[in-house]
Amino acid sequence: MGPLTPDGAELVVAVICFALVFLIVGKVLIPRIARTLDERHEKLEGGFDHADGLREEAADLARQIAKENAEGRREAARVRQELIEEGAESIAESRAEAQRVRDELVVSGHNAIAEERALAEAALHAELGMIATELAGKIVGESLGDFVASGDTVERFLAEAETRKSANSAS
Repeated sequence: MGPLTPDGAELVVAVICFALVFLIVGKVLIPRIARTLDERHEKLEGGFDHADGLREEAADLARQIAKENAEGRREAARVRQELIEEGAESIAESRAEAQRVRDELVVSGHNAIAEERALAEAALHAELGMIATELAGKIVGESLGDFVASGDTVERFLAEAETRKSANSAS
């Protein structure tokens, strides 16, 4: 017998062994392999579903963050506008206060100048009266101090000069 013509008993044993291996593989191993492949497939599908869920959740979170950012920008713009308005009010109040203080200073300065001018005019009138009396005394050749002291000649002269000056400036 050769390799192409097997012995009948060996052929039966080989077919029985083949059937036994086929049954073991078909009934035990293939269901386990199929179950393992199904589990892997379910895990992959579940992972994809989970990833899709996470992706949707991330997109929702991104939309919510964008919405909150927009609200934050609007609030910041509103606060900035309020601060600008408050600043403008504060500047206006400060300017008004500074204007009032400046006006007070100008008025007090004018009053001080008027007082100083009045004092200077009085001192000048007295000095002018003395100088005029001395000059007149030198021209006349005698002392006129008693004459001027007894009358108000110098004051009358200065008052007349003042009225002439105001009359000239009015016309």
